[in-house]
Amino acid sequence: MSLDKSESSGIHRYYQSIQALQRQVIEGQIEILQRLAGRMAETIGRRARIFVFGSGHSHLLAEEAFFRAGGLAAVVPVFSSALMLHEDAGLGSRLERTPGLARSLLERYDPQTGEMIFIFSNSGVNQLPVEMALVAHELGLYTVAVVALAYAKVSPLSEIGKRLDEVVHTVIDNGGQPGDALIPVSGSRWRAGPSSTILAALIWNCLVTGTVERLRSSGMEAPLFASFNLPGAAAHNQELLDQWRKVNPHL
Repeated sequence: MSLDKSESSGIHRYYQSIQALQRQVIEGQIEILQRLAGRMAETIGRRARIFVFGSGHSHLLAEEAFFRAGGLAAVVPVFSSALMLHEDAGLGSRLERTPGLARSLLERYDPQTGEMIFIFSNSGVNQLPVEMALVAHELGLYTVAVVALAYAKVSPLSEIGKRLDEVVHTVIDNGGQPGDALIPVSGSRWRAGPSSTILAALIWNCLVTGTVERLRSSGMEAPLFASFNLPGAAAHNQELLDQWRKVNPHL
């Protein structure tokens, strides 16, 4: 069964919008991405860690970055099941707007001065991500925000009174629109087709591959996990696990 033009137009509109946004976000910020990849390589070269945090749907990026084929063993996700959607979506939404949680979440990992943290927050205004950046900065971490700047400019601020992009060392704009969804729906005030997860995953994996290139050019082997389904991968991955699980409680 084939779709006529009207039935398939929504698919093409979203696909084309995402393609254009990907090009805009990466090519428009390539110098920032290159600098960050260099810092990530330097951090890993010191056997220091790179933390990743997000709440709500942004927690998917902490999972994307952690313990996967082609991913870096130096990455430590800042996890809390209460902030994930699978247990209680309403509770998670309330918690990311609740003050006082960031310090206890981050300090359980014993972060060290000179390590890095990436904080993914599409709106860039909720209490917890902003607080996480402030606590991380206080603890001496290099802070990076991945945020939709256009969204953050129109969203109401938390009691902190700051947006995430105002309290970090480096900002990457994911290019998203206010509300995240891209495609207008006829007869409705709401749109379909969010962009933040696709763009954030693209940004992250561009950084990973850039980091790997820099490590290789400096004569270091990147600590990359391989798919367990490949021959020889189990032994390779076990070696990485033995090296990094001492500083990553999730391994």
